[in-house]
Amino acid sequence: MKFKTISRRIVFSFSIVIAIMIGYIAYNYYAITQSNNATEQIVQQELQLLIADFEQAQTIDLRIAAVRGYVLSGNEKYKEIFQDNVAKAADNEEKRSALTTSGEFGKYAQMAKEWNRYIEQQVFAVYDKGQTELAIQNLTKMDDTATAIREGYEGLAAQRKQAINEVGTDMIAAGENKQLIAIVVGIFIVLLAVMIELLSARGISRPIITLTERMQRMTKGDLSEPPLPIQSTDEVGQLMEATNTMADILNQLLKHIQTVSDEVAAHSEELLQSTTEVKAGTEQVAHTVTEIASGTERQANHAADVASSINDFAVKVTTVHDGSKDVQQYSQEVKALTEEGRDAMTSSTKQMEAIQQMVKDAVDQVTVFSKQTQKISKLVAVIQNIAAQTNLLALNAAIEAARAGEQGKGFAVVADEVRALAEQVAFSVDDITAIVRAIQDDSSTVTSSLEQGYGEVEKGTAQIATTNTTFYRIADAIDAIAASINGMSSDLHGVVHNTVTIHQSVDDIAAVSEQSAAGIQETSATIEQAASSMEEMKHSAEHLAEMAEQLNGLIRRFKL
Repeated sequence: MKFKTISRRIVFSFSIVIAIMIGYIAYNYYAITQSNNATEQIVQQELQLLIADFEQAQTIDLRIAAVRGYVLSGNEKYKEIFQDNVAKAADNEEKRSALTTSGEFGKYAQMAKEWNRYIEQQVFAVYDKGQTELAIQNLTKMDDTATAIREGYEGLAAQRKQAINEVGTDMIAAGENKQLIAIVVGIFIVLLAVMIELLSARGISRPIITLTERMQRMTKGDLSEPPLPIQSTDEVGQLMEATNTMADILNQLLKHIQTVSDEVAAHSEELLQSTTEVKAGTEQVAHTVTEIASGTERQANHAADVASSINDFAVKVTTVHDGSKDVQQYSQEVKALTEEGRDAMTSSTKQMEAIQQMVKDAVDQVTVFSKQTQKISKLVAVIQNIAAQTNLLALNAAIEAARAGEQGKGFAVVADEVRALAEQVAFSVDDITAIVRAIQDDSSTVTSSLEQGYGEVEKGTAQIATTNTTFYRIADAIDAIAASINGMSSDLHGVVHNTVTIHQSVDDIAAVSEQSAAGIQETSATIEQAASSMEEMKHSAEHLAEMAEQLNGLIRRFKL
């Protein structure tokens, strides 16, 4: 293309440069906008959806564990945990619905709601009515449904994770392409500017020293001089006029380029700051997820410790249960000895009645009989004391039975005391029998003399009857002790059974905690990959800022 004047050639050339620069700036702005939109979509939508899907799967596991804990222990705390996780799941559904609509998520959310209603009506309500076994059966029926819901949410989380990885890969590839294009275009613009300068210098005539010096200063970037005075209208004047026009156009153009370059640098700084903030937020999320994984692992370890403690407790309760059986056996032996003493006292009563019929005279023998009767009174007092202590031991046995859930050693002490008292009762019965036999021997020789002691014999008979009544009371007390021990043994058996069930539940909780920790670690790895992508975007923004600074450096070469 031919130009009639040099100014037109210069204006046309620089117009091309301006058009290319504007296109270059527009392309960079478009690329930055796309990167920001993609990053915003990952952070504000895709990552939030991934977290929501994962939390939904986690709430299902926590609800299952809470329901099992409730039907096994009846602790209202587990029902509260279940309700809290239901509310948390509802919040996640609202958050996810605000971000996007998904038919698969809605299907699993509806299944979860139906499962929640089933648990409320067929498990909690049935358990509260006292039908524990039916509640457990109803819970077992819905295990497959709960597993399907959890696996569905985990599948959605896996799909979301794959989508994030694909978007990140596309962003990396696009960033590399944009970086290559920016480098090529920048080199082209620099070469074009150099070419224009060479053409301008070659096309300017040098017949006038002033014009030559002015052009030399212009080629060095000095555009601050006032316009050249035009003294003629010939080609030299036209050339000077064209030179003045070119200088003015260059001045305006460079100012405009500097303004655009400053804007590019400012946008680059904003992009760099945004990328840094997103990266910091991603690292914070990764740190938080790591802490959650650590807490879940500690929970699993604590659950294992609880299982070990419950196992030790079960062993101790079993030992106490076996000891209660021994105490029960000792109580039966004491009861048998007491019945023997009661029979002996009945026999003594009959013998005293026979003596009462024969005693008429013999004052000397009455004295002996009185002493024997006093001994019988002492033995009766001993028996009464034994009865009182036996009653006290029966009370202690009842107290120990109430405390069997925590301390079981007291039953052995109570059993030893009861056995000692039974032996003392047996000895007293033997003494009474010996005394009665002595009375019978003396009565055989002094039958005619014992009539005067008839009243004393009658008193002795009454004392023996009282002793016999006391033996009956002792036997009743021992029966009560045996019944208490039987009930205690039955309760301990139930405690052993429940302890085994709790131990199994704690093992299940530990397993679920370990699975949750593994899932959180996978999420942490995904977030770390996102942080790596943010780091690459940060490097791209830094590179763009450096290019803008280089362009400003080129502009500062000109003196405006």
